[in-house]
Amino acid sequence: MKKLFTQNLGYRLIALVLAVLLFAYVKTDHLTATRTSGGDSNQNNSALMSTKTTTITMPVDLDVNTSKYVVSGYRENVKVTLSGTSALVTTLTNTRNFKVYLDLQDYKAGKYTVKYKVTGLGKDIKYKIDPELAKISIARRRTKNFEIRYRYDTNMIKEGYTMGNVKSSTTEVQATGSATDIERISQVVADVNVPSNTTEDISARAVLQALDVNGNIVNVVLTPQSVNVTIPVTKVASKAKSSASTSSSSNSKSSSGESSSDASSATDESAQTDSNASTNSSAQTTSDSATSDSTSTSDASGNTDTQVN
Repeated sequence: MKKLFTQNLGYRLIALVLAVLLFAYVKTDHLTATRTSGGDSNQNNSALMSTKTTTITMPVDLDVNTSKYVVSGYRENVKVTLSGTSALVTTLTNTRNFKVYLDLQDYKAGKYTVKYKVTGLGKDIKYKIDPELAKISIARRRTKNFEIRYRYDTNMIKEGYTMGNVKSSTTEVQATGSATDIERISQVVADVNVPSNTTEDISARAVLQALDVNGNIVNVVLTPQSVNVTIPVTKVASKAKSSASTSSSSNSKSSSGESSSDASSATDESAQTDSNASTNSSAQTTSDSATSDSTSTSDASGNTDTQVN
């Protein structure tokens, strides 16, 4: 029995020491991980609860009866500085689920200085808008139709080719704006880009612009804002072929003139022959008649010798 417990005693002692060391290592690692996790959590909570300030750009909405009035003079985008807890500011920066606007429901036509407003921010967020005020002009809305005019450079096509009439998806455009701006419009143009040395039909999308008498752009809304344009390009007939055709036509007319002249000459000669023949016949008849008369007269005078021709 004693031999059984003392056999391989050294190996058993080594195994016991290794087991104790392994247990100590696992226990120490678990305690370290727990402490680290707790520290990171506290740091994250502190970061989320800290104060943060950031500036973002926001579009401006108009709270106005757009079917009746047109507003100008305000900035379409303003800068908004947000201050608050890091979590809230970060969320607002990413989502931008709030609105900057001008409240103009109680305003009529005229010029005003109005303050920008914000909606959608909680009480825990402080904000500042730059600029804070807007100098605006409110005018009566007006709509008018204009015929579209097309502008393009005919010198851009290749020599020997010509451009035809413009074909467009629409011939009229609707301009909407203040009554003053609508009255300023002299024409609505579509500039068509013609590539250099063009030999084929041109198809392009042209942007429309409202211009005053001096060629300045009038700030109005155009419907549609652009049109599809097609300009046919054809090749001009060769000048050599045209000259040959003209020469052939001239020769034909000349030959026809000569034939007519010959026919006229022949007719004149025939008429002259007939005239001579008629004259000779008439003269002969007259002579015979005279002779006959003379003979008859002679017979009437009582001469016994009568000559008969």
